[in-house]
Amino acid sequence: MMLAQLVLPLLLTGAAGGGNEIVLILDNSCSMGVESRDDQGRRIPPNDPERAAVLGTLIVEGLSRGSADRFSVLAFGDNKDAPPRPALSADDIRALPYSQGTFFKRPLEETGNRLRSSTLPNRLFLFFTDGVPNDLSSPDEGPRALGLSGSTEFETLVIGLFGSEESRRMGEQFLRPLALNPEDLVFVTTPREVINAFTRGYARVLGSRPETGTLSSGQSKTFEVGKYVVEVLVATASSSPGPGYSATLQGSQGNVPVQASGDNGCPPGVRYVGAPKLCKPPFRHYQVFRAPNSPDAPSRWTLSLPGGSGPIDYGLILRYDLAASLVVPATTRVGEQVQLDARLLFRGKTFDDETFFQADGFAAVAMIEGEEVPLRHAGGGRFVADWTPSRPSEEGVPTPLQVTFRNAWMEQSARRTVQVEGFLDLALVPNPASLDFGEWRGERSETRRCSVVDLSRSTNADRVPITCAPQGAVEGGALSCTPVEGSEADLGNGRKGQPLEYEVCFAAEGCCGELAPPGLGVLFAATHPHYSAAAVTVPTRAKVGETGWLRCWWPWLALAAGLLFFGWVVAGFVRPSDFDPAASVYVAGSEMGLKRASALVLRETPGGTRGFYRNARMCLNAGGDFVRAPRAAVLVLEAGPGGSTRFATAAGLERKVQRTGKWEPVPAEELALGYTPNTVYRVGNLYLKWS
Repeated sequence: MMLAQLVLPLLLTGAAGGGNEIVLILDNSCSMGVESRDDQGRRIPPNDPERAAVLGTLIVEGLSRGSADRFSVLAFGDNKDAPPRPALSADDIRALPYSQGTFFKRPLEETGNRLRSSTLPNRLFLFFTDGVPNDLSSPDEGPRALGLSGSTEFETLVIGLFGSEESRRMGEQFLRPLALNPEDLVFVTTPREVINAFTRGYARVLGSRPETGTLSSGQSKTFEVGKYVVEVLVATASSSPGPGYSATLQGSQGNVPVQASGDNGCPPGVRYVGAPKLCKPPFRHYQVFRAPNSPDAPSRWTLSLPGGSGPIDYGLILRYDLAASLVVPATTRVGEQVQLDARLLFRGKTFDDETFFQADGFAAVAMIEGEEVPLRHAGGGRFVADWTPSRPSEEGVPTPLQVTFRNAWMEQSARRTVQVEGFLDLALVPNPASLDFGEWRGERSETRRCSVVDLSRSTNADRVPITCAPQGAVEGGALSCTPVEGSEADLGNGRKGQPLEYEVCFAAEGCCGELAPPGLGVLFAATHPHYSAAAVTVPTRAKVGETGWLRCWWPWLALAAGLLFFGWVVAGFVRPSDFDPAASVYVAGSEMGLKRASALVLRETPGGTRGFYRNARMCLNAGGDFVRAPRAAVLVLEAGPGGSTRFATAAGLERKVQRTGKWEPVPAEELALGYTPNTVYRVGNLYLKWS
């Protein structure tokens, strides 16, 4: 993956028809490859014992060979006044000696001079380090030495490799000011991550997005190359130190020759005290390929790794013959809308391929005043966005604008600057000048009254961004103000300006008390503080009568009543008692007849099951018939809780005493205890027994 990302940037550079000026400051301090000791004599291992930074640098150098790109490497000298050590070739890069210190200033000055004086259209400052500078006393000295400012016309990528969190914190304060954007500073924790960081950075800065992966021994990778791709770049490197390998790339025109290859070992005979294994095999090896491709038709390419080799990392970069273009006015004024006109160019002409725009996650965005704004396709390959400057250019430095086109394989950007001058005249004339929402009574739910304020009579309210903010506060109510959708001013040529109508509403909460808030109003003001004197307040009046207790709470009262009624109904069916399912009764006209009588289950008698708020009961009339109505019965037995019973009506009820064989009246106090099973009872000429 590391390789691929390195190659990316180079490809992209050439895509626009020009080259890249790439200057890399490579940290060659001893802490990179040589073991050291701290003040207490404790061993400090090197941060890059595999010379991964050297490998990454070699890959970039190999990819740039024979192209329009100019790649140079600067390393630290042996003291703060020594000039930086240059390296232009692969042999120079391998031969860079380790320095006795970390000296930022002179390399930064030389890098700034080279980038500012370069005539190439694209320029990149790349810095890789693992330490804290010995020659800078404050973090702001680094940007001054590099010449970094808001008008800088080159890209930055700073990669930090630190052995501990403490050293990272110390180094970050010096590295962050050297990155133009927060994403331009990348930290890695192991040497294996170094090449990946190089790759990602190049892909972003130089306009390409690589595909990366790993090939094992005997594997191959086939990839489709679409239209508009003019060059295919592939970088490969061994995943770990070991023997060399020989990968092959098969393109649309046959085998592609290797453009550069080698390892990251030291020059012959070089040895370092404290690092006896640093310059001894095994090393990490690399191979890079770069070949032209016809942009007029799709093609298929295959990368293969013969058997017997160790695994390799690869990176694939497709360089499109596309370049971004942005047209904006050179000057404008605060509050005056500007249209950004962006395009992709193919062979110098506007690129318009709707299929391309719909595939591979294509997106077009603009970076305006620190915010990313989507561009809309206006047809014919034109992508536009409207921008209304909210502040003038600071200290005369033009305001930067950037548009970016990206998909899964490429990322092309174009930058322009606009001098934003002065401020427009602004006079706000709201219509109406005051609002009266009238009087109404509060309801159970929220109530509101709304009105529209028109600013069309104002001066430049269609161009200057305006806000409307409620003034004053009231408990139980709220004032709001929002732009009316579709009320944007027409600035001509299809451009839309600022909203000219605002809806103002006063909302009273449900079940509110009496509201008559004083001091209400809506403040119309420009977003920029320069226009603070033009702010206008529209006084607002509203009066809301108290909702009232019954009006507010009657639904809840009705609900409570309904719940109580429902509970009463349910209790009417559930609360009454039932006879025991096994309880039965024998009835006959004589005591002897009871022995021949059949048992009748109490629940099967008329009224023998419970009803609505009625316990189950057995009703027997004087003729020995079971009836439903208690009024017609001489004996009424009613069910009680837990299977108990009681005699509700039992005039003249007698029971036979088994001990004496005599009949005796059932005492009134025992009627509430119900019957006694297997005891013979009589009432009139009827004999009964329950079981």
